Amino acid sequence: MRYKYDYKESQTAALLSVATAVLIIFDIFYAASLNIYIVFILGIILASILLNRLYERGVMKKLSIDIVNKEVRHYKGEAGILKIRIRQEGIMPVLGAEMTITAGNDIKFDHDQALKIRQQTETKTVFTVLPKSETVIEVPYTAVHRGVSYIVDSRIKIPKIFSFGNMDLKQLGSAQHEILIYPDKFAVHNEKIKFKVAEGIFRNNESLYTDPLLTIGNREYMTSDSLRDINWKQSARTGELQAKVYEKTTYTEWLILINLRSDSIFAPPKNIENIFEKLSFLTGEIAKENINYSMIANMKTFDEGNYYRIDDLNGVRSCRPMLEALAKIKTVTFTILFERFLNHVQLYEKIPSHIIFTGQTNPLIDKELTHFLHRGVTVYQLDENGLERYGEKRAVR
Repeated sequence: MRYKYDYKESQTAALLSVATAVLIIFDIFYAASLNIYIVFILGIILASILLNRLYERGVMKKLSIDIVNKEVRHYKGEAGILKIRIRQEGIMPVLGAEMTITAGNDIKFDHDQALKIRQQTETKTVFTVLPKSETVIEVPYTAVHRGVSYIVDSRIKIPKIFSFGNMDLKQLGSAQHEILIYPDKFAVHNEKIKFKVAEGIFRNNESLYTDPLLTIGNREYMTSDSLRDINWKQSARTGELQAKVYEKTTYTEWLILINLRSDSIFAPPKNIENIFEKLSFLTGEIAKENINYSMIANMKTFDEGNYYRIDDLNGVRSCRPMLEALAKIKTVTFTILFERFLNHVQLYEKIPSHIIFTGQTNPLIDKELTHFLHRGVTVYQLDENGLERYGEKRAVR
């Protein structure tokens, strides 16, 4: 973390400097005979001014401030500690300095002093660091909301030990750290989803296919076989129709489609945070089954027209990347209509075996989802009621 000294002269120090200069001028040019005590006081003031200038120049030269835990991960509701290391390699001590720290309100400092209208959390702490030593400030906080929080501003007041007032240091640039807050996968409202998962909706919905490029043998032709499966060379050799036998393959791939837009233009659904918590739980269950899955949200990234996404996830090691992706999704951002998004997925994405989409539907969304059903995709809907098979309780258009 880098800081700039915002120099402001103390009014008391300025008055003493002016008074000292006036007395010296009178003594030199007007031969005023000053009392020895006044001369002694003037000497002390001049020495303080000189030492203060040296202190101001020297204290910042080898003072370094950095965050110890630059990457922190929490679930919503967990407590944490922000650790800031202050090191002084020079010979100037920092005594009783006050540090003000301001961060995004996805976290809340234990001794929060921020104005609520600023949507930030702020706290103050006092520290001392001696020459050739370091100290670590520990600032406790609680993870309040899903998202990414970081120090947006910090200020330090260092008392001038040889003068009046403080040295005001202001943070330059970003703090180069982040606190990621995952959705709460252990929320109470996820229990009914856990019950459905326990019944095996993930384990049993696998589709077996044959790979036409991997022929492993031949067998006698049956009327149910396709004509393109006939091995004509083998049939001519044996005098009877022979059908090819293909290698069987298991194809199971899930695609999670997140709807970040409600019926109101650009406004997120009211229950979107609950949806994120359910997704946090569901993706953990999918990962346990070693199922390949990906996630796409209808949020534009302004990167060649792409959408916010994370691909090629599999196994328990995929849990952290997925949770980080869920934490970084912004609900107030540029999104497109979900039906247009579904149409894009249908046209340009690899069609998976299973789809989970979030939120409510309307006739236009139903129409796009029907195309996936006609192509043999198993579709699930995730909303505030939990997870259910799409199409079971409604007529397919």
